[in-house]
Amino acid sequence: MGFDVIKGVGICFGVVNRHVAAAGALALTTALCTVYPVIQVRAQEASMSSEFSEKFRAEHDFDIPAQVLTDALVAFGQQSGIQVTVNGDIAQGVSASAVQGRMPSEDALRGLLSGSGLFYTISRSTVAIERITEGADGATLLDPVMVEGRMETATGPVDGYVATRSAAGTKTDTPLIETPQSVSVVTRDQVEIQQAQSITQSLRYTSGVAAEVRGSASRYDIPYIRGFGSPSDPVQYQDGLNMLRGPGYAFPQTEAYGVERVEVLKGPASTTYGSAMPGGLVNAVSKRPTEQERGEVEVLVGSHDRYQLATDVSGPVTEDNSLLYRFVALGRDSETQVVNTKEQRVYVAPALTWKPTDDTTLTMLTHYQRDPEGGYYGILPTVGTVWSSSAGAIPRSFNDGDPAFSDFDREQFSVGYEFEHVLNDIWAFRHNLRYLDIDVSTKDIATLSLAADGHTINRYALTTDEQTRGVASDLQAQADFATGMIGHTALFGFDYKYSDSSQYRLYGATAPTIDYLDPVYGVATSISLSPFVDQDQTISQSGLYVQDQLDIGNWNFLVGGRYDAVQTVTDNNRTNVRQTQNDDAFSWKAGAVYNFENGIAPYVSYATSYLPVSGTDFNGDAMDPTTAKQYEVGLKYEPTSFDALFTLAYFDITQEDVVSQINPNQRYQTGEVQSKGVEFEAKVALTSQTNAIANFTFTDAEVTKSVVNDLGDAPIAIPDMTASLWLDHEFDRGLINGLTVGGGVRYVGETVGGYSPNAANASARRIDVPGYTLFDAMLRYDLGVLGNNLENVSAQLNVTNLADETYATCLANNFCNYGNGRTVYVSLKYAW
Repeated sequence: MGFDVIKGVGICFGVVNRHVAAAGALALTTALCTVYPVIQVRAQEASMSSEFSEKFRAEHDFDIPAQVLTDALVAFGQQSGIQVTVNGDIAQGVSASAVQGRMPSEDALRGLLSGSGLFYTISRSTVAIERITEGADGATLLDPVMVEGRMETATGPVDGYVATRSAAGTKTDTPLIETPQSVSVVTRDQVEIQQAQSITQSLRYTSGVAAEVRGSASRYDIPYIRGFGSPSDPVQYQDGLNMLRGPGYAFPQTEAYGVERVEVLKGPASTTYGSAMPGGLVNAVSKRPTEQERGEVEVLVGSHDRYQLATDVSGPVTEDNSLLYRFVALGRDSETQVVNTKEQRVYVAPALTWKPTDDTTLTMLTHYQRDPEGGYYGILPTVGTVWSSSAGAIPRSFNDGDPAFSDFDREQFSVGYEFEHVLNDIWAFRHNLRYLDIDVSTKDIATLSLAADGHTINRYALTTDEQTRGVASDLQAQADFATGMIGHTALFGFDYKYSDSSQYRLYGATAPTIDYLDPVYGVATSISLSPFVDQDQTISQSGLYVQDQLDIGNWNFLVGGRYDAVQTVTDNNRTNVRQTQNDDAFSWKAGAVYNFENGIAPYVSYATSYLPVSGTDFNGDAMDPTTAKQYEVGLKYEPTSFDALFTLAYFDITQEDVVSQINPNQRYQTGEVQSKGVEFEAKVALTSQTNAIANFTFTDAEVTKSVVNDLGDAPIAIPDMTASLWLDHEFDRGLINGLTVGGGVRYVGETVGGYSPNAANASARRIDVPGYTLFDAMLRYDLGVLGNNLENVSAQLNVTNLADETYATCLANNFCNYGNGRTVYVSLKYAW
C-alpha cells in the first residue's frame, strides 16, 4: 500500500488574554478548543477528499495503551491505515491517552489527544495538530505542529520500508495482512537507500527470489521465483498489466527510477493475470502525480565511469487539485566491469491525472526509453569460471565479444491510462490500458566452446533485428456490499492482450577465436552469416475472471476463477509455413485468513496457473499449456504497537507437462518439476530512526519427471538457500546529526548450472555452482544541518560487494557470467 504525502497547518480559534482570563475561563476556552476539531471536520466536509473522508471515518478495532504520543500515533497508523508522523521536538514529553474498542478513526485520534493539549483540524486530505503556547503579547495561542498524514493506497508511496497494502494479489486495494498469499513489496525508500539501479537489483533483499541469475549482465530483468524461472518466460508486469515481449530479444526493461514500488506476487497467479510462471510475477508500480508540490534533482557518479542525472517533479496544475502532473527523467552513461562495453540510457516518463469529480479519476501514464548501449551480455566457458583451469582463471574484466562486431540498440515507448469511476456506494468501474512498442537490434560474438589448450575460446556470431508492439487491457467492475453479516468485495473482469512481433536473425557458426590470456580485439571484421530465423508472430489472449473477498468477523476468505483463450499464429517466412495454435485453460484459487486482535494472521491458500508452450512435440502434435498448482500455508504478523510486517510461509508447487528436450527435434511434454520451501521475511521500523530487513528462504526444488539428464536434480539456477539482512540508522543529535549509516549481507546458496559432456563415459557431468556471500554498505548525510543554505540537500555513498568477492552464475554449459565486483556510487540530491 502506498502513501500520498499530505501536509498542512490548522489554527484553533481559541485565543485567550492572560490578563483577563481567570482559571475557569481558560479551562472553558480549552474545552471549546478540544471540541472544535469535531466542528471543523463537519464544516470542511465538502472540501475533504472523498477517499480521505471514507478512510478517516471508517470503523476499526483499536487497542492502543497509554504511552508516549509518537509511539501511540504509530500504533494508530497500524490499526487505522492512516499513518501520522509528528515533529519529535514538539511532541517531546507528550503522552497519549489509551484508546480501546471499535470506533471510527477520527474518534480514536481524538481520544489519543485527549488531555494532551494538542488538537487537530482537517482540510481535504490534511491533518493538522496544534498545541497551546503563550504569545509575546501575553495571549495564549495555538502553536502549529506540522503533521504528515499519509493515506496508504495500493499504488502510492510508502513512508519507510513497511508497506501494508497491495493490489498485486487481488487486483483490489487490500491489506497484505488480509491477503492469503505471500506478497513482498520493495518501497521507493528502500530502493533509494540501497541505490538499486535496476528492478533486478531492487530484489536483492527479497525472500523467495533469485535476483541476479545472469551475473553482472544488466540488459534484462529475469528474476527466478520459488524455484522457477527462464529468460524466455513472462514475469514482468507494470501497473498490473503484462509487459509484452517478443519471442526473441525484444522485451522491455522497466527503469527503476520511474517506479514507486516493486511487488513480488509469489506462486501461481493465472486467476487474476492469465498465463503466468508457477513461481510468481514481478509488478512495478509507476510513479504517479501527487497533490503536493514536490520535486528532486539527483546527480550520481560511480565505478566504471558511471555518470547519471535524474529529476522527478510533481504537483497540481489547478488550484482545486483536479489536474495533477508528474515528470520523471533520467540520463545515464557508464562503462562496465567488462572491457569494451558500455551502458547508456535516456528515459522520460510524463504522467497526468484528471479528477473532474470526487468519483472519477483518469491517469495517463507514458514513457519513452532509449538504450543505445546495453552493457555486457556475453557468456563465458564453464572451465576458467566455475571450474578451475590449468591455464588460470578467466579475468573478471574479460570480454568474449569483439567491439568490431558488437551492437545493441533498444527503443521502447508506451502510452496508457488508468480510469476509475465510482458509480455509487456499491459499484466502481475501472479500465487499465497500455500500448507498448519495442524495437531491438543486436550484433554479437559470443562463446561457443573452449579449445583443447584450455585458454582459447571458439566463438559464434549472431545478429538480430526484432520488433514487438501490442496492447494490454484490463476492464474491471468491483462491488462492495454485504449479505447479512458477510461483507463482500466482488470483482468481475475481462482482460485482453495482443502482441504482433517480428524477428530476423542471422547466424555465423564460426567467428575468430580469442585467447582469454592474451585477448586481441578488433579482428572480427569479416563474418560469414546465414539466415537463421525469419518469422512474424501474433499472440492474442482473452480472459474472463471473477473473484470474491468475504469478510466474516475476523475471517477473510478469497475465492476466484478464470477462463482463458489464447491463439498464437506464427509465420515462418523462410519456409512460407503458417502455424496456428489455439489453447484454452481454466484456473482458480481459494484462500482464508484469520486476523487475531494482536496482529497475528495465519492463512492457507490454493492456486493454479497455466503457461502456453509453442511448437510441437516429437510426434508433431501441438504442445499443451504447462499447468501448475500450489498449496501455501503461512503466518503474517503486523504488530499494533510498532511499524512492521513479518511473514512466514511454506509452499508446495508442482508444475506438470514440462517440456523435456533431447535436441531441437526431439521434444517431449512429459516432464514435471516440484518445488517446496520455507520463506521468512521481516520489515521492521525498530525506531523512528532505525530500520531492519531480514529474509531467509529454503527451497527444495527437483525435476521429478524428465527424459534427459536433469532428472532428480534441482532446476538450473535455483539456489537451495538464500538469506539476507539489512540495517540502517539515522542519527538526530550530536556531532553526527543528519547522518544515516546502513549495511547488509546477502547469501546465495549453491545452484545447478547445467550439464557438461563427460568424455570418460559419454554421460553428462552436472555443473555445481558454489554459493557466495556479499556485503553492502551505505552512508547518507543531510547537508541541511550545516545551514539553511543547504536545506533539502543530501549526499549519499553506496558500496555493494564491499569485499570485492568474485563469484559466478551459470544457466548452461559454457553459459556462465561473473557477478558484479565492488561497486561504489556517490550521489548528491536536492529535494523540495
